[in-house]
Amino acid sequence: MTESPQRSAFSHFHPILTRPQDNGLNGHLAGSTVHGFFETAIQAFLVEQAELDLRDGELAAFVVSSTADFFALPGFPDVLEVGLGVTRLVGSTVEFRLALYRPGDAEACAAGTVVQVFIERSSARPVVLPETLRLILAGLSLNR
Repeated sequence: MTESPQRSAFSHFHPILTRPQDNGLNGHLAGSTVHGFFETAIQAFLVEQAELDLRDGELAAFVVSSTADFFALPGFPDVLEVGLGVTRLVGSTVEFRLALYRPGDAEACAAGTVVQVFIERSSARPVVLPETLRLILAGLSLNR
């Protein structure tokens, strides 16, 4: 298990409102829900900040790897924030580092990585990230 990343490592946060159905049988967030929160934060950033059309645009992003470590047990009715950063940006591949925080907490409840490969939608082949997108994602760079 890795250490809980500090909030100060991240410059971008995406708010998450939990719902009753987000809790598993044990009364806290299910692991699949946390992965969904991570995916939501990434997709929201790509749509809102990078202005990508993820449904019909020329580029599509596919998750090829996803991991998470858990340090605390949040659940409904928690209000949470996902810290979003980039640890690797090479060719068509982006490795995101994410962490789930309660507002004001310095240490994460959960943290993980999501690796996405960008493809050209028409050919379904990996494509080098356009310079504009690469620069936007580079703005999320984290020092490991």
